[in-house]
Amino acid sequence: MKPLLSVVIAGVCAATLHTGVVQADEVKVAVAANFKGTIERIGKEFTAKTGHTLAISSAATGVLYTQISHGAPFDLFLSADAATPEKLEKEGKGSDRFTYAIGQLGLWKKGGPAPDEATLRNWKGNLAIANARTAPYGAAAMATLTHLKIDPKQYRLLTGANIGQTWQFVDTGNAELGFVAWANLVEADKTGEAWAVPADFYPPIEQQGLVLKKGAAVEALVAWLKGPGQGQIKAAGYALPQ
Repeated sequence: MKPLLSVVIAGVCAATLHTGVVQADEVKVAVAANFKGTIERIGKEFTAKTGHTLAISSAATGVLYTQISHGAPFDLFLSADAATPEKLEKEGKGSDRFTYAIGQLGLWKKGGPAPDEATLRNWKGNLAIANARTAPYGAAAMATLTHLKIDPKQYRLLTGANIGQTWQFVDTGNAELGFVAWANLVEADKTGEAWAVPADFYPPIEQQGLVLKKGAAVEALVAWLKGPGQGQIKAAGYALPQ
């Protein structure tokens, strides 16, 4: 029976190679905090269609940069900016950089009424903002204050490690007002309590991805983000790359 078994196994392997069948695999994704909920939803459909699964790790973009620089075993990096993936690519840590979404900034006052520019100018209380040195949405928030010629010292700033923690500050009432990702407002159905900060108040939040480890499953996920996943990305509150 052994010779026959060997022939059968060889035949199956040959058929697999001939038909191009790819074994389902896991993609280890390092994702910026603002995009965590969106990639989780995309991942469910992606897995259902391809069989590949996602192992998602989320943090501020700057924190993820440090982890990747020190050899964290991720396959794909989904950043909240373009500068960090570009830097990693130049350092030889990845390749095939691509833009998957354009982030939008919101100013949220839980419970409403929705704030506006005048609210921001006249506010003297707590203001939640992500760390501008490690979180691109924090940098966008600071750029907004600079654009409006507002001195941040007029607020009692509560600085979040990432945009997710900034959301928590407002959601728990520790800050009455805060800069958050518009996508988080869409996800929580809170856009009626927020002001969509005009896009010309801050540099574009061009969110780019970077392939850290090549493989069939990673390539499939990148293709999904550029194709079928774009509808979910737009529905989540992001603008799409041109």
